[in-house]
Amino acid sequence: MEREPNASSSTVAHYFYTFRGTVLESTHENMLRSILYSILDQDESAFFHFQHEFRDFQRRKHSGWPYQSLKIVLSSLSNHPSTKPLCLILDAMDESNEDDRRSVMELICKLCSEKNPCSIKVFLASRPVAEVKHRIQKHHLVITLQEENKHDISRFADHFLKNQLNLSGKILGEAADYITGNAQGVFVWVSLVKTELVALVETGCTNAEILACLKRLPTELEDFYAFMFKRLERGKVRDIQDGIRLFRFVLFARRPLTVVELRHAVAILDDRNTSYEEFQHNIISALARRIEHCGGNFLEIKGKFP
Repeated sequence: MEREPNASSSTVAHYFYTFRGTVLESTHENMLRSILYSILDQDESAFFHFQHEFRDFQRRKHSGWPYQSLKIVLSSLSNHPSTKPLCLILDAMDESNEDDRRSVMELICKLCSEKNPCSIKVFLASRPVAEVKHRIQKHHLVITLQEENKHDISRFADHFLKNQLNLSGKILGEAADYITGNAQGVFVWVSLVKTELVALVETGCTNAEILACLKRLPTELEDFYAFMFKRLERGKVRDIQDGIRLFRFVLFARRPLTVVELRHAVAILDDRNTSYEEFQHNIISALARRIEHCGGNFLEIKGKFP
C-alpha cells in the first residue's frame, strides 16, 4: 500500500489452504471457486470471462461449475484488458491436495508471465514442496523465511542458552547451531524448545544431558505438539481431568477468558450440581501454576492477573 500508488484500487482475492478444516478447504477446486467469486464480486468487468464456460456446462446439464471450467476462467483473466491490477494471495500451498497441485502451479506461473497484458501478481506462501520449488523461475521473487530470520533465531537461541541455561564453550556452540539449523524459520518451535530445556534445568542436570535432551526433541512443529499432548496423557487422573476442563472452556468460549472466570469455571463440578460451599472449596488460588501444569504449553496467560 505504501509502495504502489494504485494498490488500494487493486482487485485482491485470497485463499488459505488447510487440512485442519473441512475436506473442501484443502482442495484446489474450492480455492478456484473462492478467488473467482471474490474477483467477480469486486470487478464486474470480469463477467464476460465466465459467460462462455457457464453457458457451455449449463448446456451439458451440469449441476455445478466443473473443475476444468474454473481453471479455464482463471487462465482467461490473463487477457483481461482492465487497467485494474489483480493480486492473488494463496497461503499454505503445502497443505493443499497433492492431486493436481503441479497443474495449478503451472497455471499460476502462466498468470504471472510478463507477456500478459493484465497486471497480475501472485503471492504464494508455502513450506518447501517439490511442485513449488521446481516451478519457480528466475524472474520470480523468492523470500526464504529461514534465511530472512536466521540471524534473529540465532540471537534468541544464544541468549537463552547463555542466560537461562548457563551453557558455555563447545556445548553452547553446538546447541545454538543445532537449534538454528533445525528451526526452519519457525520461532514457535524455538520457543517450545526453550520451555522444555528450562524446565529440565530446574530439575537439576548436566550440560551434556541438556544437549542430549535437545537432540531428542521433535524437529517438526506438528510432531512437537503430539509429543506435548502425549506427555499430558501420562499425567495423574486429576491432572488429566483438570486439563480437559481447561481446554473445553478456553477453546469453546466466545472470547478469551479472564483468569478469574476460568478459576470459577474450573471450580464447577461436571457430574452434578455444585453447591456454593463445594464451589468455594474447589477454587484454585494458584491457577496460573495449574494452567501451566495441566495445560502444558498450549495455554497462555497474557497481562497481569490477581
